Amino acid sequence: MQLWRRNSLTFRLTGTLLIALGVLLSSVAFVQVWLQDKFATECARTNGVSLSEGLFGALHRSMLSNDREGLRTEVRNIAAKSGNLRVRIYNKEGKIEFSSHPSEEGQRVDVQSEACVRCHAAGHPLQRLAPGDRTREFNLDGHLALGIIRPIENEEVCWQAPCHAHSPDKRLLGVLDVTLTLGPVERSRQWTAILTVLTAAFAMLGTTAVVSSVVRKAVHAPLTRLIGTLDRLRSGDWKVRHGSEDIAEFARLGAAINDTARDLENAHAELVTWAQTLERRVEIKTDELRRAQKQIVQVERMASLGKLSAVVAHEINNPLASVVTYARLLRKRANHPDAPRLSDAETREILDGIASESARCGEIVSNLLLFARRSGTRVEPAQINPLIERVLFLLKHKMDLSNVSATTAFGDLEPVLCDPGQVEQVMVVLCVNAIEAMPAGGHLTVRTTRGPPSGVRIEVIDDGVGITEDVLPHIFEPFFSTKDQGEGKGLGLGLSVAYGIVQHHGGSITAHSKPGEGTQFVVVFPGRPIKGDA
Repeated sequence: MQLWRRNSLTFRLTGTLLIALGVLLSSVAFVQVWLQDKFATECARTNGVSLSEGLFGALHRSMLSNDREGLRTEVRNIAAKSGNLRVRIYNKEGKIEFSSHPSEEGQRVDVQSEACVRCHAAGHPLQRLAPGDRTREFNLDGHLALGIIRPIENEEVCWQAPCHAHSPDKRLLGVLDVTLTLGPVERSRQWTAILTVLTAAFAMLGTTAVVSSVVRKAVHAPLTRLIGTLDRLRSGDWKVRHGSEDIAEFARLGAAINDTARDLENAHAELVTWAQTLERRVEIKTDELRRAQKQIVQVERMASLGKLSAVVAHEINNPLASVVTYARLLRKRANHPDAPRLSDAETREILDGIASESARCGEIVSNLLLFARRSGTRVEPAQINPLIERVLFLLKHKMDLSNVSATTAFGDLEPVLCDPGQVEQVMVVLCVNAIEAMPAGGHLTVRTTRGPPSGVRIEVIDDGVGITEDVLPHIFEPFFSTKDQGEGKGLGLGLSVAYGIVQHHGGSITAHSKPGEGTQFVVVFPGRPIKGDA
């Protein structure tokens, strides 16, 4: 039970009170037993002295008349009437003259015995013994006994008696020794001690019951109710209130808890309101960020399209120049009849050249339009290798101008569920960055393999200037660029948009680079559907 746990307030309070009360009652019982024992001893001694004086008075007449047989008979009669009484008279030398036990007569008292050593401790008997020192307690046959010594002094009435032959110079004639067995007294003492201890024990039990009841009602019960209220508060029941208490201190504590509960309820209501408001604001900002992200993707797409348009314009110039040249040649021959006529084979060769160069221009424009017209998200199974070939074809003229050669190493890939247009945009960004990272020319490698355990792994590797260690962690941040913000250099959104597209497809994009050793971009597209719309 929590009531009697060692570290509980109830246990410590009750235990302290009961321990103090136990010590107090034990001390009172001990003192009471000691006082009763002392009182009984004093009463026994006083009664013993009175008894010895009474016996001396009863035997005094026989002593004065020196009636030894009468004295012996009286001694035995007195002892016979009381089973716990022993009477002896012995002379100054310690020889027992008369005894209630006939077998002792004629024997000499052992002065070193417990009953005699007090008077003979100095090596010779005391000549005079004060009345208060005439009693002693000792063990007689295993029982407590009270011994009373009544010296028989040589009084004037003794040495003037005609039957006595004692001279007046003798002060002590003998000793009347009365031994009273204290068996009843001892049993009374024991019963008194037992009753006193039992009374203290019952008082202790009664007090324990009273203290426990009072502590339980006045301390434990209010604390239990307070703890129950606090537990409900801790569990989130802000409307709980503590009831009234009879004890003033607990009533004040309950009122404080109620005030705290009201404050917590109000604070919780405010927090809920703020949370709802914040949630709405977060949703609004999320929508704004989503729209902004779409705008950024579109802006970067238009920037990429602008770059590709410039590349395509340069790329189309050559086949168009050939077409114009062949067309002028045919028109010149047609306008001058005197000019040598072209053979059918030459005409076919010129027309084949015009058709070939025109088809080349058409293919370039078709790829550009295919890239430009794709917007939004169009999820479909797509082969990655043809997408990469189309991007490299669009960038061929830019690579020629930059003196960059390209190598591809395509693996046997499964179709990936993706937005082909967005994947092309990622590859355009990575390849353009790779080309621009090799201003003095270099080599571009694009490698594809199956990604573990499924999907596609794309590596774009250049041997350009590389990226420093302090710049590398920031290359995917929006508007971060190490290029000059001049014409055709962009706004630092390309890698950020590419990162967002790859993340939207559930993939990952990482960069590894060292200054002077080139850069490697690794893109992984998983073999599973992408999440929602772009």
